[in-house]
Amino acid sequence: MVRPPTWMRWLGPPLLLGTWVLFLSPVVLAVRERDWMAHVRDSGLGVGGALVGWFILAVLLVVIPPAIKVLLTYRTVLDAGGVDPPLGRARVDLGEVRKIRWVPQGGPVNAANRPERFEVISEQSGLVARVARGEADWGATQAVLRHWARQRPEIVEDEPTAAALAGGSIDS
Repeated sequence: MVRPPTWMRWLGPPLLLGTWVLFLSPVVLAVRERDWMAHVRDSGLGVGGALVGWFILAVLLVVIPPAIKVLLTYRTVLDAGGVDPPLGRARVDLGEVRKIRWVPQGGPVNAANRPERFEVISEQSGLVARVARGEADWGATQAVLRHWARQRPEIVEDEPTAAALAGGSIDS
């Protein structure tokens, strides 16, 4: 199972909720004062600045609650029969998987933030799972993908992926 890091699941929701409450304070002030410009009246921003501020505030007040929900419910499950992709997308059975690809760590820019990972690609949906070393039990992920490769050898198309699944230099 792939989930956001534990620290993010524990710290993210309270911080986002606190931010949401903080952003709600201008709304409360405007309702109490019965003045939609109460929070910027003496700032010199004027009507245009107040309108831009209210727009940004409205967007954030609408976006933060779903962000908390995604943070708490996001998960990808790989099992012997296929993949349960994140965010309520339909399950992809092993028969629908077209390719497993191993991507080594690094890249031309910002290599530290691009850990080695396996990507699962399906016929209809494209990329349905991306499992990085730090996001899941790496050994269990490799075991599931090895099982898939034994069931359907054609989904492993390249040598680096075959070596990674065979327990080459990347296996820990």
